[in-house]
Amino acid sequence: MSDVLLSLMMAAGIAAFVYAKMGPRLGYGNAKNVWVVVGVCFGLVFLVFITLLKYVIHI
Repeated sequence: MSDVLLSLMMAAGIAAFVYAKMGPRLGYGNAKNVWVVVGVCFGLVFLVFITLLKYVIHI
C-alpha cells in the first residue's frame, strides 16, 4: 500500500475517534465547532503519519 493511503486510513480512524469523543462534549448541535476540531485533527495526523512513513520508517 502506498504511504498516502496508509496515512489517510490512519487519519480517518483517529478523526472518527475524535468525533465520537468530542461530539458529546461540545454538543452535536454545535456541529461547526466539532467539524473544525475533527478537520484539524485529521490534517495533523495525516501530516505526522505521512512524514513518519516517508522519512523515518521507509516502507
